[in-house]
Amino acid sequence: MQAQSGSSIMAKSKKPTARVRPANLEEGVSEKQPVLHPQESIQKAGDRMRELHASALPVSDGRRLVGIVDQPNPDRRAAGYGHDPNATSVSEYMNRDVPYCFENDDCATALRKMDGRQLERLPVVDREMRIVGVVTRADLLEGRQSEKPRASQK
Repeated sequence: MQAQSGSSIMAKSKKPTARVRPANLEEGVSEKQPVLHPQESIQKAGDRMRELHASALPVSDGRRLVGIVDQPNPDRRAAGYGHDPNATSVSEYMNRDVPYCFENDDCATALRKMDGRQLERLPVVDREMRIVGVVTRADLLEGRQSEKPRASQK
């Protein structure tokens, strides 16, 4: 009985579900995505984020993920607090609670993490927390149209 009621609930849902590529993240990772460095100025970070139209960028020390700047225009926010954006480092404004996925995670896991933090980009790391790249929402969803079954023509 419970299975039937659960099925009927699912059948009544009108929310469309996006189909995600079943492969793990290794296939969708863009290795040449930009990262910020903890010692660079928040002014340079803000300029780069605007140039890339990015609302968040990971911060790495060497290749190791150490934080994320997850607010747009961090330089303007720093100035609003009375700090000199050219003299304030990224490390002073980065969030150390970084959402990330491991390179062998599946795409659905990455999308859940992005949805939870409303991110368009997510750092992908190896087991030593070294950044191997960044995956974007578009990377993960690009295959959904090609996965739809096509009607056969007669």
